[in-house]
Amino acid sequence: MGGLGGMARSGRVRDAAVRAAVSARSVEDFFDGVAGALVPALRLDIWAGITVDPETLMNTGGNYRDAVPAALMPRMLDIEYREGDVNALPDLARRPVPVGLLSQEVGGRLEHSPRYRDIAGPLGFRDELRVLLRDRHGAWGALVLGRGHDAPAFEPVDLALAGALAQPLGNALRRLHLTRQAQDDPSPTAPGMVLLDEEYGVVHMTPTIPMWFDTMSPSGALLGGPAASLTGPSVLPGGPAVSLAGPARSDSGPPPGDVLPPAVYAVAAAVRAPGADSSLTSWVHSRTRGQVRLHAWRMDGLSGARVAVVVEPAGPGEHVGLIVAAYGLTARERHITQLVLRGHSTAEIAHLAGLSPHTVQDHLKSVFDKTGVRSRRDLVATLFTRHYEPALTPSTPPPTHASPPRPSPPPPSSPRPSPPRPSPSSPPPPTGI
Repeated sequence: MGGLGGMARSGRVRDAAVRAAVSARSVEDFFDGVAGALVPALRLDIWAGITVDPETLMNTGGNYRDAVPAALMPRMLDIEYREGDVNALPDLARRPVPVGLLSQEVGGRLEHSPRYRDIAGPLGFRDELRVLLRDRHGAWGALVLGRGHDAPAFEPVDLALAGALAQPLGNALRRLHLTRQAQDDPSPTAPGMVLLDEEYGVVHMTPTIPMWFDTMSPSGALLGGPAASLTGPSVLPGGPAVSLAGPARSDSGPPPGDVLPPAVYAVAAAVRAPGADSSLTSWVHSRTRGQVRLHAWRMDGLSGARVAVVVEPAGPGEHVGLIVAAYGLTARERHITQLVLRGHSTAEIAHLAGLSPHTVQDHLKSVFDKTGVRSRRDLVATLFTRHYEPALTPSTPPPTHASPPRPSPPPPSSPRPSPPRPSPSSPPPPTGI
């Protein structure tokens, strides 16, 4: 940015981005506004804004309309969560200034980065800048910014701008996470309840239940298996699918022959299993309302009902608790797993947890055994692919937004495919960047 006015220009760009972030009324508006301020000013040829789970720093969604082509996303995810590369989000989270420039991290030897070698280089991009958006409460998202070969190299003033954006944008994004704007009709987001009888037929359901069930994925995929993984001593990951659909039993239920989402039958059956707690909690991803909590209670035949299931939005940071319950991790194993996901070494985990390195290794072995993996990298990849990646693939196209103007990268000297630009109506591809 030195040729664009230096620090004064940088300050104006920062102010514009922060104003857009603070005035946003949704996460989508947030990323659109920030992109509008940064993309033309920084001459960006690639842009992605992502949200992250503050507990695990794993990708939970975002704006990918100007990210790399969908065909390259599987490789991007593989690099991010299995193979590993510089500037991973857990690495950025441990820095005083959570910013990383790809070329700088590899000492100018870009071929040492699998992300550049397999993704950015073949697409004609020269460098990638990442900034983790965090405030004193935690990390809430990240920006991934790239330039083509016709654009100037990123300069120290650009890195300083990125660092100056981390806290104010993180604070604004946290506010949007916690204060999602109500829709015009608030009834679809109100919790709902369905009562099931001995044969899992519907005795009664509140008016909001059909709205919730209509958004759940057909597979009803939950933690740990194709049907469900639930919090409770009698349910283990990978258990058998539960499909106990029965006909609707009352005028308040669905039409005869219809069935409820498999996840509902799963949690209802699990709470009635021998030795189960009197209540159990499950989690499922909905197509349009994010993560959904299912809470089932065993009943004593009140009005013919045997089980009550309440459906409501899942709160922030619930992934870890549900993963812990699904795999049967102890409190100590949960803590160590979180530290692994944040990129800490064995020595650092030992210091933070007040344990010896040998004891940490013993706990890690137990975590690996319970989750079915053999290494830290496998643990990160497994948790992402089982519990985060499915939610990043949309079932329906998102609302269209105008993309901010930006120059196209020039044709590289050797034959390489130019990065296709998705049309505004195209659904955003999933990404782990």
